[in-house]
Amino acid sequence: MDLRWPVLGVIMLVVTAVAVAAIVVLAARVHRRPADAVLVAHTERLKRLPRFRELATQQRWLSWWQTAGIALAVIGCIWLIARPQATDITQNRYSTRDIVLCLDASTSMFDEDTQVTQAYSQLVAGLDGERVSLVLWSDAAVTVFPLTDDYGWVQDELSRAGRAFALGDQEYVAGTYLGKERASLISDGIVSCVKRFDLSNPERGRAVIVASDNDPQGGPPVYTLPEAAEFAKERDVRLYGIGSADLSFQEDKRATFEKAMTDTGGTFSLLGDDGSIESILAGIDRLSADEVVEPPKYQVRDAPGWPIATIVLGVLMLIAGWVYALVRSGRLFR
Repeated sequence: MDLRWPVLGVIMLVVTAVAVAAIVVLAARVHRRPADAVLVAHTERLKRLPRFRELATQQRWLSWWQTAGIALAVIGCIWLIARPQATDITQNRYSTRDIVLCLDASTSMFDEDTQVTQAYSQLVAGLDGERVSLVLWSDAAVTVFPLTDDYGWVQDELSRAGRAFALGDQEYVAGTYLGKERASLISDGIVSCVKRFDLSNPERGRAVIVASDNDPQGGPPVYTLPEAAEFAKERDVRLYGIGSADLSFQEDKRATFEKAMTDTGGTFSLLGDDGSIESILAGIDRLSADEVVEPPKYQVRDAPGWPIATIVLGVLMLIAGWVYALVRSGRLFR
């Protein structure tokens, strides 16, 4: 523990010592036996009486007790005036992996997007230190929230998204339609999600988790699905796919979706498949990632705890001594 004003503390200590010395000298003069004092004979016999000795011992210990209480209170005050301080050192560690939750917000996915947001929520619950972002897309892409490691806020936003999809709230997906009668353009959506990464450090692990029914309407898109997968590979981004349950009956769409994901080193599973989230988490764990250790941060704060405790102890000792003296004299219960 350091002192903010140690010199002031020393000055107060010296002043207190001088004041105590002056009080002792003055008390000695006041209690000096006067020259015209009347002496009493046979006091030694009185001092040898057991009761006298008992009362004298009690008074002596009471005086020492009260003196100690005063000393503690004064020391605590001087200590507090010197302003004790403590230094807190914090050093944060976090993962360098970034994950973009890339959600197809086309009307054909509304019924399943509620389940997808639940799957995303389950996925986020298994993360530790990664940054997460949510992007909605159909004809165009809209960022719901940028990359963040505030998982509490992420879970709140995913819950909000789930409620909006359950109610069919078109306002929630505003901006994903440009009025060109195009929807669910998965390839352009993937490219838009890949572009959401804000750092280009090659040591960072990056993943895009795509949820879609792979049912593009209108077009043509700017990128084909293989081109979108190649776009991700060139930027060291892995794609993980969560396909609509309807894809189990559409083998061609499922196969092209799955191939685009696995070509980047990711995985593909249908919504609701057992172990689908676990496989994605396992894949994310395999992403290269360095642990970033921030430089230590030093924060100086006031630490008056011990001085205050010393003052309180001294005051309590004085109160206890005063109560004891009253009880002993019998004046407390008169």
